[in-house]
Amino acid sequence: MNRSPTAAMLVLVMMLSSGCLGLMDDVVDDIDDVVIDPVLDWLEGEYPGLDLPTRERTSPVLDSYDECELLLADLQGSVYNEMLVALDQESYWHWAGPVWRGGGVWMEDDVMMEGAPVASADGDAGSSNSADTSREGEYSETNNQEEGVDEADFLKTDGYHIYMLNGNLLVIMGVPEFGELTLESNMSIQGYPMQMMLDGDRLVVASAIYYWSLDQDDPLREFMSEEVTVSYPGQEEYSYTYTRVQNLVKYTVIDVSDRTAPVVEREIYVEGNYHTARLVDGTVRSVTHLWTYIEGLRTWVYLPEDYWNVESDEERMEIWNESMEETIASNTAIIYDLTLDDFAPHIYEIGSQGLFQHPTSSGDCSEFAASADSAGRGFTTIMTIQMFSDDVDLEVDHITSSWAHVYASQDVMVLAEPANDWWWFWRNSGWDDATNIHIFDISDPSETTYVASGRVDGTVQDQFSLSELNGIIRVATTEDAWGRWWLETEEWTGPTNNVFTLAATECMIPEGCEDETSELVEIGHVGDIAAGERIWSARFVGDRAYLVTFRNMDPLWVIDLSDPTDPAILGELEIPGVSTYIHPIDADTLLTIGIGPGPDGLGLDWSVTQISLFDVSDPTNPVLADALSLSPGYEDENCDEWSCGWSWSYSEATYEHKAFTYWAPEQLLAVPLSTYRYTYDQVEIDGRVYTYSGYEFASTLQLIDVDAENGTLGIHGMVNHSDFYNEDGLSGWWGGSTSIRRSIFMGDYVYAFSTAGASVHRTDDLELMVELELPGYETPETYYYEDDDEEAKVGDGEEDPGEEDQDSATVEG
Repeated sequence: MNRSPTAAMLVLVMMLSSGCLGLMDDVVDDIDDVVIDPVLDWLEGEYPGLDLPTRERTSPVLDSYDECELLLADLQGSVYNEMLVALDQESYWHWAGPVWRGGGVWMEDDVMMEGAPVASADGDAGSSNSADTSREGEYSETNNQEEGVDEADFLKTDGYHIYMLNGNLLVIMGVPEFGELTLESNMSIQGYPMQMMLDGDRLVVASAIYYWSLDQDDPLREFMSEEVTVSYPGQEEYSYTYTRVQNLVKYTVIDVSDRTAPVVEREIYVEGNYHTARLVDGTVRSVTHLWTYIEGLRTWVYLPEDYWNVESDEERMEIWNESMEETIASNTAIIYDLTLDDFAPHIYEIGSQGLFQHPTSSGDCSEFAASADSAGRGFTTIMTIQMFSDDVDLEVDHITSSWAHVYASQDVMVLAEPANDWWWFWRNSGWDDATNIHIFDISDPSETTYVASGRVDGTVQDQFSLSELNGIIRVATTEDAWGRWWLETEEWTGPTNNVFTLAATECMIPEGCEDETSELVEIGHVGDIAAGERIWSARFVGDRAYLVTFRNMDPLWVIDLSDPTDPAILGELEIPGVSTYIHPIDADTLLTIGIGPGPDGLGLDWSVTQISLFDVSDPTNPVLADALSLSPGYEDENCDEWSCGWSWSYSEATYEHKAFTYWAPEQLLAVPLSTYRYTYDQVEIDGRVYTYSGYEFASTLQLIDVDAENGTLGIHGMVNHSDFYNEDGLSGWWGGSTSIRRSIFMGDYVYAFSTAGASVHRTDDLELMVELELPGYETPETYYYEDDDEEAKVGDGEEDPGEEDQDSATVEG
């Protein structure tokens, strides 16, 4: 199926006829003479609005390109339209906005004058273990959404070894026996390692690389930048280093068959930002996103220095219109000169001869696809990496899209992206938020095949708002008007929520279909769920969907999906607080984590983490079986009548499900809890008084007994990593994480990991078995301060205020 050239050619003709070659003399209709009346009810006053292009929604189906010229024309047309909308908003704010109306006195300090653009938002411990000695089932793994689909994370284990990305290091630890932990090796990873996938003896590490952090002699700099000379009206020429893209995602493929000496096998770079990755049957599919920055494209209007001295509104309007025309003409010329190389993500690789760049396209751009009306300057890239291949084979697909949520089952990958960017709605009333749903077949490890696309009303909260079961796609959305500040209250009735079921019109597997692709159509829908509230968490479990919405209370909704063509609400339960993650224990029990309730049970108390246990055996009458409120702060001599000084506590598990570890064999839940406080005191050493001040960190892992049969929760105990970060109870401010971030249950032990260290405790009585300091953590420096503010730093060659008490003062925050 090829992309029709009609739309792309119309865009190209539109641009050329509007003046791409003639500097767009007529791109705005008589803007010198026209002041548009209020174009919408919400625009008070008059402003010289531009003649904006018609924006409509057609089909969300992805069409693959067969000509690079068509792809380029679509991309240029989208940027052109977005540019006009941005300038129209600039005109509105200048002439009709509440700050600007009445003469623009607010702008007298040279704001928005020449040279002042507004920035845009842009066995042997080191050897392998044979299958007959597998420990599978005896340890917890990454908390994945779907069985058989491993999600990327910074901590992985195979039962015999633990792999952790810490700082810029890959740290490999050994587990000779459960309850033991050894350091095997560590190696540096370029950039900032974020997540990894493990399969057998191979790791794929995804790291973020920022251009300005590269070494001066790094060959990537030559590929990513060039020296550019520019000039703006009224300014002299100047040169600077231009980087079209400043962010790269690096994939480092590492052979870890010898855990004491891992070896890099392949290094690949993709322009953009890392999103996520999934591993199914030895194949990694990693998703990145690139938003293309276009050098020189202006969304503001340059005005001459004497503009604000002109008293006549008519004269100022004439100057404004001339400047606007010049801006549009300049932008159009820039857009017309763009090539596919300016838009598409570049891929680099380190080979035997050094760093080289892969071709931007295969020649006909068949690896690029877009919906009929959603081509933009954002590209989502799916990189398919076959781990079992001796040569680590790659496949790359590019989709023009906004940032997308990603879901995967064992057979299907789903991308859910906003149907339109924010700018699309400006002066384009009558449209509500919508989400494009794109489906890919991943059942064949060797390839990722596009299947179908559909569209639903509203926006998706996260990956747990998506699901696939027996070929049916289930989606939970919230309808809202987020970001559209210009809507009047009567035009927006508040959020509401939906659950949709969708199916491909033909079949899910292209090999069985006459057509290569098909449309994903809605076959069932239940809407108007919790009007005035938004979805905070969702989970699809078998034939049910569970939603948690929130405004002042936390309703839990149970929705029946047994008949995909007729989904229905079965039950609802209102409780204080809100759940941000839902974890099914069994068919009748849900375990959740979230934020505790505020005063009188209304609102939220962000200092309290709440664990809740729900009985949903009767889906028409869900019941809160038990709840626990948790906080890592404690009372001591530093407490007064007001408080103990602790900041709001937090748990990463409230927003990152991989920090939530439920171990069914022991019915134990482990979640991290952290907080800090600033303390101040004085200490006298050798007759001199020093300030005793700093931050005290609480870094804990709370273990909770979960009795699903009796419907109770109980405190089992706590693992404490605070001493890793507090020197004599205090510490200097640490810009990195001080929290326990992940935990693993292995046999009868729980392993906890934070940036500074790892620990092993027996789960029965939480007796400490092993404690390790981890490489990759930098200890904050220690200082002393005398009362007269004279600073005496403790360090090599400097005065030591006393061996006995030298740890009693730390960095002052």
